[in-house]
Amino acid sequence: MTEALEREMSDFFGRQYDEAWKVDGNEIAKLYCAPTVTVRGDGSIHCLQSQNELAQFFQGVLDTYRSQGFAGGTVHDLTVVPIGDRSALATMTWKIFRADGSLIREWRQSYNVVRLAEGWRILVSTFHLGS
Repeated sequence: MTEALEREMSDFFGRQYDEAWKVDGNEIAKLYCAPTVTVRGDGSIHCLQSQNELAQFFQGVLDTYRSQGFAGGTVHDLTVVPIGDRSALATMTWKIFRADGSLIREWRQSYNVVRLAEGWRILVSTFHLGS
C-alpha cells in the first residue's frame, strides 16, 4: 500500500498541484478542502473557510511568486504515512524556480490529505518552521 500511495502522492503533488500553480488561485483552491488550515512560512496560521477564500489567498501567494520570476516547482524527498484507508500525511521539500532554472526558494512542508470522491484534497498544510 505504501508504494502505491507514494506514487499517488507523487502524481498529486508533482503533477496536479504543480500544474495548478501554473494557472491561478482558482485551480489551486480546487485541490483543497474548505475549510482548510495552513501554517505559512512566516509562522502565520490561516483558516480558509470557502473555495473563494482559498482562491483569493492562493492567488496572492502565486502573485508574489510570479513577481519573483516563478516558472514552476519540483517535489523532493517525498515521504508518505498512511492514516487509515482514506487519508495520509505527505511531507516533501519544494523547490521553486525561475524560467532560467535559478532557484527562488526551497522549503519543507507537510500536508494532511484526504481521498474524496473527486480525488485527493488537502485538508491541512504546514510549513516546517525553524526555531
